[in-house]
Amino acid sequence: MGNFFYYFTRELFLILPRLGSRAHYDGMELVPKTGPGLVVCNHISHLDPPYMTAAFPRVIHFMADKPLLEIPVLGKLMEWGHVFPIDRTKNDRGAIRTAMERLKAGNLVGIFPEKGIRHGATSVLGGAELPIGTAAFWKMMDVPVIPMVIIGSDQMYAWKNYFRRPRVLVRVGKALPPDREGSKEELRDRIAGAWREIFESMKKDYGIRPEELPQSAQKRWGQPEPGERTDE
Repeated sequence: MGNFFYYFTRELFLILPRLGSRAHYDGMELVPKTGPGLVVCNHISHLDPPYMTAAFPRVIHFMADKPLLEIPVLGKLMEWGHVFPIDRTKNDRGAIRTAMERLKAGNLVGIFPEKGIRHGATSVLGGAELPIGTAAFWKMMDVPVIPMVIIGSDQMYAWKNYFRRPRVLVRVGKALPPDREGSKEELRDRIAGAWREIFESMKKDYGIRPEELPQSAQKRWGQPEPGERTDE
């Protein structure tokens, strides 16, 4: 089936976002033209993968939460589109083996290292520490890391925003070369540092406004944040 379903599912998920947002992409020329690599991106909404791939010059094999691939029809389309599951409730060695196989075949594997959707102080861009698992995997696989930052996709949680067509910004930074000598902590900090450097440059170049910064879906809906008290 080749890459047909990869592009099919991407375009399917991009129909409404393309109509309801103004996406800006840069840094795509920095993506290595051939060979394996890890694409690591911050994660602020369920629409991140289609936005990430819309202008990306190569196919990305995404690692995604297992429940997503268990959705009837949609899950099978994603599987055919090179998405493979990871069970985040355990140490999923099967997912790691699949990622290794795809990297060894010369593919790019997309990972969200923050282990879920993050915003504000819970995100690396907001100062949180990056979980070390991706750094350990990077050290083991000895491949380049391609850092990417996305801002604005969480605005699409609110239907009212589709009428004003907010900006969604996606930037790729310089690939980080393999490093088997560095410690896992050093590699973790290198990824986090690359993200923050990209983010700072985006704030300067795009003049990102406070309302464009990542927020929870609940806040975009005008509802209380998870765990927030409403009786005061």
